[in-house]
Amino acid sequence: MTCHRIVTAALAGLALGLGACTAGEEEPTSTATSPDAPVLQPGRPGEPNTSLSGTSAVASPSASYNSADVDFLQDMIVHHAQAVVMGDIVKGTLTDPKVTAIASRISDEQKPEMRGMARTLTSWKEDVPPQAENPTFGMRNGHSSHGSMPGMATTQQLERLERATGADQDRLYLDLMIRHHQGALTMSTTLSRQGADERTGELGDDITVTQTKQIEQMKAMRTRLS
Repeated sequence: MTCHRIVTAALAGLALGLGACTAGEEEPTSTATSPDAPVLQPGRPGEPNTSLSGTSAVASPSASYNSADVDFLQDMIVHHAQAVVMGDIVKGTLTDPKVTAIASRISDEQKPEMRGMARTLTSWKEDVPPQAENPTFGMRNGHSSHGSMPGMATTQQLERLERATGADQDRLYLDLMIRHHQGALTMSTTLSRQGADERTGELGDDITVTQTKQIEQMKAMRTRLS
């Protein structure tokens, strides 16, 4: 990979707050980036490289986007919000250590991704869903505005998750989150066909890689717990 491509990938990760993926059922270690982390900007021929940090390391907004990019970011904020809500429901009550670890990681990764997507929408002067600030918004009201999104749990399923205890809650969380992640893959596939913005496309690709791995991990856990 060339230096230019490395820096482009780093800047995209900083702007959108992406997480990393892991393999197997082992507890992963998050490597999500932050605008506080330094980024190496290559200098012109004969000039030294420059270390950027803070807001200077965040890529400037792209103007080459279309309605598919906007729809993806707006919908994915809401989609991520439900994953955070499910993580909050089971926080402190899951019994399996590996299920507990992946539930925590999913929430920890998706919160900064939501903030990154909200920043991009704001830079485009597009509407930002209220779930970017309040993930619970609308999650208990029948999903009238977002129930058609692929993989979204129903209000009744969230209530079942809240009532479940012990290994039953572990299994139900995995069932719901596997389906939820599969829905995110569907959304990312649609973006790859219809979107125009390069950085948003990179986010969709990253979600595909990360959540495909997490689906594999959760399926292995589900098989073990069955």
